Formats: sequence, C-alpha cells, structure tokens
Amino acid sequence: KNSGYGNKVANFIRLHKEPQIGEQYVDFEMADPNGKSKKLSAFKGKIILLEFWASTCGPCRQQNPNLVKTYMKFKPKGFEIFAVSTDQEKKSWLQAIEKDSLIWEHVSDLKGDDNEASLIYGVTGIPDNFLIDQNGVILGRNLRGNELNEKLASIMPTR
Repeated sequence: KNSGYGNKVANFIRLHKEPQIGEQYVDFEMADPNGKSKKLSAFKGKIILLEFWASTCGPCRQQNPNLVKTYMKFKPKGFEIFAVSTDQEKKSWLQAIEKDSLIWEHVSDLKGDDNEASLIYGVTGIPDNFLIDQNGVILGRNLRGNELNEKLASIMPTR
C-alpha cells in the first residue's frame, strides 16, 4: 500500500468518477499557467468543452487549428473551452499554448498520466473531451471537427 504503485492505485480509487453522457459533470480545481487556481464550475451557465490534451500529443496539436476556429465561431454564443494539459513540463505546455494560439482557459497539475482531472474523468488517452451544457450535463464525449461544430450549432441559443 505504501509503494509508489500502491499510492497510484489509491489515488485512482479516490478520484475515479468517470461521469457518463447524460450525467452531471464532476467539478475539479487546478492551476492555470500563472499558478492561479481555476475551477471548472466557474463556467457554469455556459456550454463548455472540457478538453484533455498535451503539448507532446501529435493528434492533439493537429486538432488545435480546428478547435481555434470552433472557439471563435461559438464563443460569442456562450461557448467556452476549459483545457486540461497532461504535460509534465511547464515550458513545453506554455510554448504549445502560444504557438497554437490557444486563447481559452488552460490548467494543469503537471503530473502527466497521473493528472487528477484525467483520473476523475477516466481519460486513458488524449486527445479526449467532454461537452457540457449550461446545466452541467455531459452531452457528448470525444467530439472533433465537424461533429463538434454540428453538435454546438444544434444546442447553442440563437442570438
């Protein structure tokens, strides 16, 4: 129980919730690039994409230009992205945010695969994401590109 592996298993059991589509999201708190603590619940009342990624993840980085376009299109209608990085090196994480022009909220505990939010949500590979509605209900998982855009268009309020 006191070994490194035992502590990992105990942490997994303590944190693992793995909310499903149709269920309420699970709130968590993590530090942003400036070390300021941010909560997912701060965006309640908005449509949120809880995005799991890392600077070292090729498929994540390839999706970022599409995600930027989606964000710019839907942000005026109440869409937000809360990005959780599974990076371990802060410098790489910050460089990727800047290089890919990712202008939304970012958090990480810099624990890699032991990222607490990943453990809570049952994320075993990245990229992964959860689409959460204004009431905190999970509407979809692992939505990308046109599929994400179509889902957002169908649920966003028309203004």
